[in-house]
Amino acid sequence: MRLLLKRRYTPRGSLGRLYLEERQLCFIQEAPKACFGEKQVCLDEGVYELVPLHTEEKGWMIAVGATGIILPKGPKAVLESHELCPVETYRADGTPMFTRLAFEKLMEELTPYWERDEVVELQIVSQPVPYRLESCREHSYS
Repeated sequence: MRLLLKRRYTPRGSLGRLYLEERQLCFIQEAPKACFGEKQVCLDEGVYELVPLHTEEKGWMIAVGATGIILPKGPKAVLESHELCPVETYRADGTPMFTRLAFEKLMEELTPYWERDEVVELQIVSQPVPYRLESCREHSYS
């Protein structure tokens, strides 16, 4: 089973929509692309395997490949490198809302696949960077 994350880059962060086939599951918020000069960066475009992960201190998370992670974050939390935050909706000022609810819905959607030992993949595609910064002229897939 493969999920599709369609995202666009902004200096404040990478924003996307997560789809299962044609149905949108949630919005996704990530750190900005590296060319914007941030210390925290988003995952590169590509295909990653998703695996459920549990720790005592953070609870349930979803590992994305070898380096990424999907977990709920608070509205004022800083997104670290390669973290993806599911979001149910946004306020008018762009503040994410209901991240825990979005994460729980995502876990509820994916758990039956994992219980059947199916491989769950995430494909990330991006719109080209709309800015003319020289460092942003890397190839983006659209």
